Amino acid sequence: MKKLLILAAALLITAGTADAKWWIFGKSKAEVGLKYLHINKISADETGPKIKLFREMLGSDGLVKISGRTSGGQTGSVRLTLDDKATWTDVKFSENGAFEHSFKPEAGKTYVLLIEVTDTAGKTNKPEETRKELALSDENVQAKVREALDALFEAYNKEDLQKFLAGVGENFAGDKAILERAVKRDFDALSSINLRYTLNNVAAGAQGRVFVSVTFNRMVIVNKSGASSSDSGSTEFVFDSKEGKLSLFSMKQPLMFGLSDAENVATGEVLGNTASNLTLDETGTLGGGETVTIDCRGSGTVMKYTFATEAQACDTGGGSADIWFYDWASSIGYAVAQHRAFTKPLASVTTAEARDLSSYTAGGTVAVSVGNAYCFDLSGSFYCVEPVTIPVPGNDLARFKIKQF
Repeated sequence: MKKLLILAAALLITAGTADAKWWIFGKSKAEVGLKYLHINKISADETGPKIKLFREMLGSDGLVKISGRTSGGQTGSVRLTLDDKATWTDVKFSENGAFEHSFKPEAGKTYVLLIEVTDTAGKTNKPEETRKELALSDENVQAKVREALDALFEAYNKEDLQKFLAGVGENFAGDKAILERAVKRDFDALSSINLRYTLNNVAAGAQGRVFVSVTFNRMVIVNKSGASSSDSGSTEFVFDSKEGKLSLFSMKQPLMFGLSDAENVATGEVLGNTASNLTLDETGTLGGGETVTIDCRGSGTVMKYTFATEAQACDTGGGSADIWFYDWASSIGYAVAQHRAFTKPLASVTTAEARDLSSYTAGGTVAVSVGNAYCFDLSGSFYCVEPVTIPVPGNDLARFKIKQF
């Protein structure tokens, strides 16, 4: 009898496995969705509901490549449809939720794309929010895009502001006057600019706008230090099309132009980009971030700082703050939820990295060193610091760069 009961229990468990696979992980509180979605390396976040793809830019394999990354709880499944839910295809994904799917389009056919993500607690996104209509065109836009990009890159490399602005539309999304001031500061801060690009892909979206993805290489000399600096990666542009001519409408980070005022010039960031890219502050200093000095010499051994209010304090104990520096240890104590440590400077930290909670850890202190960045999650607000001077006994002075992401 005992054996029969064990066998029956085993059969029940086996039979229920398919239905149980979601709930055995517990309930999920996170909203399930997409962190980003790219269609042939073009971000789909602002293209509008309809995207026109160009045959000349598909590459030798003729494929459309859909890639992205899920958000929310632990991913349980990803599937997509190209025929408005008539059929669905399961898509392979990695542990961090990244996925990719390719298909070969036919001319004259419209593909209705929707993506469904389900986490391991059974929660599903709203596929209708991912809906895109994709169509293939035989138009030749590559030459027009290259002409517009070549003119902008050449003018910037030669530090010719007038010719550069000729390629910028009057309705530039980040305000053309702000871009003009930022590019002027770039030219004051940099010399021997050598900026090159390779065209990745082109697509057309809402309002006749053209979306462009490029890979770039950049080398400059920073006038303040006299040192050369370089970076590379991928970024995106949007152009307005009027009377057959393309003019720059918007840019994403990493920025090619207007580095000294990225927050006001850029309209978002290329998500999924992991490269470290150059930034400039308003003074022409490479790296970005505001420098804070807390001088507690003769008045305390703990240097405290609160991010939102920028309040500073010198204390031997007690009191409240978000972070504090100790003079007897090369470490930062913190009262915020969690932190992330980098082995690179603040200038090299991307917004995506600073806000990636999957890489954060809990604790109360973090060992620090000069030149490395340390980020803190403050109830959904993200602040990163880079120590410049670490206090030691007898010299209670903390100096660090700070930046909010």
